[in-house]
Order: sequence, then C-alpha cells, then structure tokens
Amino acid sequence: MQAKSLQPAEAYSTFCGYLPTSLAGICNLAADIVGPETYTLLSNGETPDAICNTLGACKDETAVCRLFPAKGGMSDAQHKAHMSSLKVRHPISEKLRSFNICTIIPGVCSVEDHLPFSDADGDKFSTDPRLRGSDWRGKDCNDQDATVYPGLQSSDATVDQNCNGIYGQDPQTGLNYEDEFCANSGAIGVATLGDSASAHFRIPQDIFMAGVMNSATFANIIEFIEDEADWPMLSWSTGHQNTSNYAPSVTGPMTSIYSQLNELNRCNHRDYQNLGVNGARSSVLVDWVNLYARNQATDKPVLAFFAMIGNDVCNGHHTFDTMTTPEDYFNNVYNAVLAADKKFPKGSQVILVPLVDARILYNTMHDRIHPIGALNQDVTYINFYDYLNCLEVSPCWGWMNSNETIRNTTAVIAASLNAQLPKVIAATKGLLNNVQPYYLGDLFTQILNNYPGPKSDLIEPVDGFHPSQIANSYIAQVSFAMLQQEGIVPTAANPNNDRIQQIFGDQGGY
Repeated sequence: MQAKSLQPAEAYSTFCGYLPTSLAGICNLAADIVGPETYTLLSNGETPDAICNTLGACKDETAVCRLFPAKGGMSDAQHKAHMSSLKVRHPISEKLRSFNICTIIPGVCSVEDHLPFSDADGDKFSTDPRLRGSDWRGKDCNDQDATVYPGLQSSDATVDQNCNGIYGQDPQTGLNYEDEFCANSGAIGVATLGDSASAHFRIPQDIFMAGVMNSATFANIIEFIEDEADWPMLSWSTGHQNTSNYAPSVTGPMTSIYSQLNELNRCNHRDYQNLGVNGARSSVLVDWVNLYARNQATDKPVLAFFAMIGNDVCNGHHTFDTMTTPEDYFNNVYNAVLAADKKFPKGSQVILVPLVDARILYNTMHDRIHPIGALNQDVTYINFYDYLNCLEVSPCWGWMNSNETIRNTTAVIAASLNAQLPKVIAATKGLLNNVQPYYLGDLFTQILNNYPGPKSDLIEPVDGFHPSQIANSYIAQVSFAMLQQEGIVPTAANPNNDRIQQIFGDQGGY
C-alpha cells in the first residue's frame, strides 16, 4: 500500500489481482470478510506486527514480539496494552479460521507420507510433476504398469522399461539399444535422503517486497505450495530443470550431482529421487531408506547422499536439550547404513554428509537489511532472527541467534555429532555386502567457506538460513569434482552419448 501509494481497499484488490485465477477468488473473499476491519487498521497507521497479531496470524499471544519498530515509539508495555485493545475492538481472527489450504489446493495435504499423490500403479513414480511427483522422483513413462519405472536394469527392445528414453533395436547390429549403449556403461542413479536443505527450501523474496510485486511474482505460487515451498528440481543433488522455467521466482545457475552424472552418461536419464523433507533429522533416516523406490535384485546401483545437515541441532525450542545426542546420532546413521545395505542394489555408494557449521549465517547476514524491511530500511537480519526466536518458530534457534555463546555452543554440539560419522564407517566395515559408505569430511562447510564471491550470495534472503540457488549449484560442482577425485563417480563419458542424443533427442525430457 505504502510502496504503490494505494488506499487500503485498492491495495487488497491489486494484490488479489496478482494471484492466479484459482486463488484470486479466495483472496477476494478473504478481503470481503476481513477487509473492513483491516482497512481501519491500515488507515490508522498500525504496523504490520500489530495487524498480523490482530488477525491472529503471528502466534504471539503475549503481543511482545515485534519485527518492525513500534507505532509512535511505544514501549513494550504500551505496545502490549495497545494490542489488547486492538483485539477487543477488531475481533477478526476467528473469521479467518474458515480458510483451509487443504481444501483450497486439493492434494497439498495428502502427501504427508512423502509419496506421489498421483501414482496409479503404486511404483512410487508419477507422471505429474508436483505433490511429490516427477519434480522429486524421475518421471514415470507408464503409470499403468508397476514394472516400468526409472532406475530399472532393462534390455527390452520394444518397451522403455526404465524411462530413460532409450529403447528399440539397432537395425545395423541387431542389438537392443539399451544393451548397446548402456550395458557396462556404469549407469547409476542419484538419491538424497535429507532435510529442507536437500529439498531446496526457498521462498521467493519478491513476495515480501511490495515495491516490486506484480502478477509475475505469483506466477509459480500454486507449484510452490504443491511442492511444499521446496525446489527439488533445482537442488544440488537432483536438479534437472532450468531456472528460466521458474522465472522470476528463481534465478541463477542450475547444476546438480544428477545433471553432471547424466551429462557423463545419458543412460542415467530420469534416474533421480529426492527424499528431502522439511524438518527431517537423522532419526528418520531408516524410514527414508524404506521410502526409497529401489529393487535390490532388478535395479541399477545408486549414489545416495545421507544429508541431514541441520535439524539434529536445529529447532525453535530455546534449549540444547532437544538436540540429538552423539550416541543417538551414531545409532541413527549406523542403522540407516545397514538398512541401505539390505535395500540398495550391489555396487551402490552412500555419502555421509555432516552437519554444516552454520555460524556463517549470522556472521554474514546479521547487519544486512531483510527483504521485508527493504522499503523503509528498518528490519535487519538480527531483528528477523530475534523475532522468530521470540515467537518460538525459528527453524534454528542455535544458529539464527544474536547470542554468540549460543551459536558457538551449537557449533560444538554439531562437531560432536559429525565426529560419529567416521566411527560409523569403521563400525560397518566387514558387515556390508551391497553398499560402500564414504565420509569426505566437513564437505559443505569447506565448500561454502571457500566460495570466492560474497558469502551473502550463498544464503536464501527470505529465511536467512537455507542455501541459495547459487549455493546449490556451487555445492554440486565442487562436490562432484571431489567425488571424481576420490574415484566415487566416473570421469570418462559414455562414448555412446552422441548416438543416444542423435537417435533419441531429449529422451522424453522431464
């Protein structure tokens, strides 16, 4: 409203007009219900904090948490009394309870099992991209046949059983193309069993910047919600799309472990699975192994990343007691490696990714202006971090904290957990028949600290916490080079790549 010099009613109408048609009607209905009350609040110069609290949307019953400066320089006591008065005079929070995202966008609340919402044959692969579909797992090429899916070892001459787009018979040699081009080529799938950083959690900053907001800002909002605010198709591990497909919501490079493996060997096409889940920690790793779609007897080997890089020390609770203990962390990872050995095909490899030392967040961002304060230059990341902690909704109290002692203590605890990973390697030696685990040290922390540009480029601007698109691409490039140096992934390309591309083009795309 302030940025575009609009009156409250006009601002509502303009905002709703920016949304896709399927959401614009809901937005206008909400404006009709709460508009008259909020018009008054806006016209009276109430702060965003006061309006959010009055709407009941900020989960702050005490009314002491503030992101913006208080109206008229009020003290905490005055602000609290003012908020109590507003809630009595404007009882609008109950009116918003009738809006349920689960009914507004069908299916969005039906993927709590982290499996595709649309999967007719039950093979855990889908022809639809979102709701845990092909954005997350390679696209199914026949959703009516559970024996057809990405990652299968196939030599069928007539059916593309593994969905890599290679099938049929070479009329000159009489060989099946799959055998001729892919047999003994070292084809391998990519899997990530991780958290929100693995899923590439990202909130586009334009949503919070009224001065630049327009209809393009919300062009991908439905997809954004259906993918749980994650962008696995652009992530460091399983990225397979161009960021230009999602402009202006996302910009920057896209390179992933999968994209580099696919470039080396086009027989790897569509063989990726991203089991990243917001809020996941090491205690669910065994469950994630079981969610992974792989048949040990019939499928290709996999390069799997166990990448719980944050939540074992991250939560909104103001205590270290809820952080994972070294003993529990060891058992979680150890049991997951054993489970993988029973599930993954022979020749598979498991990369144990440690927790990141995220002190880089505060050190880099604390005195910068957050996007939500861009208009008046009045909200820094210190304000933002402290506000989330006040509400007890911070994704990571230990790292996103203005208290240096808390940040340093969190670093000590994270280091004690990371120290368990080489112990897991040693403890599983001689017990594994199908997988080989690796621990390459504090990989991501080293990569981020060695980035040659401004460190702020690496951090998502809205949450001030997750790796940015630039960081995802950079992590993928440096990690892949390190994996090649260690002999974990190949350096030589499949000599048949040109012929595959000549005959099969984009192999069915994604």
